Amino acid sequence: MDASVEVPDVVGLENAAELALTSFCWWRADLPRAVCETYWRDVHGIMFARAPGLWQYRQLRLGGNRPDLWPAVQGLSFDAPEVAQPQGIPHGLFLSEADLVAFGDHPLPKDVIPRDAHHFLGRIGALLSPPGGGRTLVDRINDPAVQGPPPVPTFALCFVPRAGAADGFHAFLTERVARPWSEHPDVVRLRVEPLPPYESAMSSPGVAHRWPGEETYLGWIELAVRDGAVLGDLLAGPADFAHHVSALHTYPVREVYTLISGGRPTEVGLRGYPAVRAIIAAGAENQRGAAVLTRLFGDAVRGLDQLRKP
Repeated sequence: MDASVEVPDVVGLENAAELALTSFCWWRADLPRAVCETYWRDVHGIMFARAPGLWQYRQLRLGGNRPDLWPAVQGLSFDAPEVAQPQGIPHGLFLSEADLVAFGDHPLPKDVIPRDAHHFLGRIGALLSPPGGGRTLVDRINDPAVQGPPPVPTFALCFVPRAGAADGFHAFLTERVARPWSEHPDVVRLRVEPLPPYESAMSSPGVAHRWPGEETYLGWIELAVRDGAVLGDLLAGPADFAHHVSALHTYPVREVYTLISGGRPTEVGLRGYPAVRAIIAAGAENQRGAAVLTRLFGDAVRGLDQLRKP
């Protein structure tokens, strides 16, 4: 590799954030999935890139649960009812409580975005991780703004604690599961996100917020591996895994769209994915420059810098 080419420090970038917001989304049943996903990314999503406060904002499009990827473990369920399986995870990072407050006080997140959600969402559950709880333990992909299908098999692994195991579950998930898994040579990205007991942190008029079922998640791991067969090796770790976890649901991440990275909107966050693809295909490099983007989008281009004005 050319020594002059700077390799992004994705781990450092993401771990600079103190707070993380995870939402689980279910699309409207009366609309085609493609309509819901396109609206989510190119209409609803770009509004986040116009508001100050977010350090990172990504959308993970999910496939159906894959219980077949794991070996059988006594006392551990890998099955999830279809109605309970989310189809998308928007994931946001905030550097500080002050940035979260600034984001929440802006007219877009405070009013417009919640009132827009019913156009594509049938249900949403939003959870704010404990301060400093979420951590990216490894990232060998080294792309802070992934757009489209991930380069290697990627999964959102969602954990249901065993009854009576809630106390200490976050420490178990981070130290006994996520950290050893991150050291496996075939794991190329791992972020662990402890979650509080379910109570939606956001409300949207016309969108249901009650969790669809009895099993709610107390944490999730974003896992990217060189080969899906690695998953069986990982589960051979803690001998008491099933004493802490009653169910593990495995959602393949079909696509990732990064709308904000390092506190600033990406091109996809500003323009929407189809426009960026057209600009790249046409070779219209002038459309990607700071001068044109600032003319078009004003202070939104500066992202978090809007909060740092003297």
